[in-house]
Amino acid sequence: MHIRMAPFRKTFLRKTSLVLTVFLAGLTVSSFAQKAHCRKIDVDKSSGYCTVPDPALTPGEMDPSLACVSNADRPRAVTDAEKDAILTAYGYPANTKKSSGEFDHWLPHWMGGSDTQKNIWFEPHAGKFGSYTKDKVELLLWRKVCVDKTMSLEDAKKVYLQGWTKLIPKK
Repeated sequence: MHIRMAPFRKTFLRKTSLVLTVFLAGLTVSSFAQKAHCRKIDVDKSSGYCTVPDPALTPGEMDPSLACVSNADRPRAVTDAEKDAILTAYGYPANTKKSSGEFDHWLPHWMGGSDTQKNIWFEPHAGKFGSYTKDKVELLLWRKVCVDKTMSLEDAKKVYLQGWTKLIPKK
């Protein structure tokens, strides 16, 4: 027995299937493009995104004399053109929602990290080790270096580069 489907429903299902396929393909391409830019050990298993930038694209750049300077005295300055170039360099599709992550400093701004493409990468919010978690680690180190003065800038940079994901504060 053959059941005949109404033309509207058939068209709706076809379009829905196409939209879902395009969405999943975009997600896969975005995740694959991102994974290609870091070592397997640096991939957040909960999101599929890298926890560190590609050192060939974002090696990090800082001026220690600017460490602990407030954001009010040293505002961040990354243009839309630079953001687009960063997304392209990392293989993200042109339609990537910039609100799904942040253009973040690899070497934190408070450490004297520069606002150039050598130090800025697109860091997704998603995952256990997304941008929000990294921000907590950066805040913890900032307090130790700039507020409490219980850690040197050099030591903070060293432990950060050895693996910021190991420094996540306990709740």
